[in-house]
Amino acid sequence: QAPLCADVVFQLQGGHRVFAHRVYLATACSRFYDLFTLEVPPDTLSQGDGGTRDLSSWGRGFLSLRWEPVADP
Repeated sequence: QAPLCADVVFQLQGGHRVFAHRVYLATACSRFYDLFTLEVPPDTLSQGDGGTRDLSSWGRGFLSLRWEPVADP
């Protein structure tokens, strides 16, 4: 409910959100490591689309990725 210091948000079908920490996910699963080491397209962040990237070719469960800057609590 309160995503204090979480740096990853999973947006699930039905509007549910799951908050997590990137370092734990990356050490637990190589696929998450690959995901979090993708380059952030810096020019798209300023355009407001959040740097969305299609991940449907990664297999079941991965649809897209969107980078979004947030304020540090």
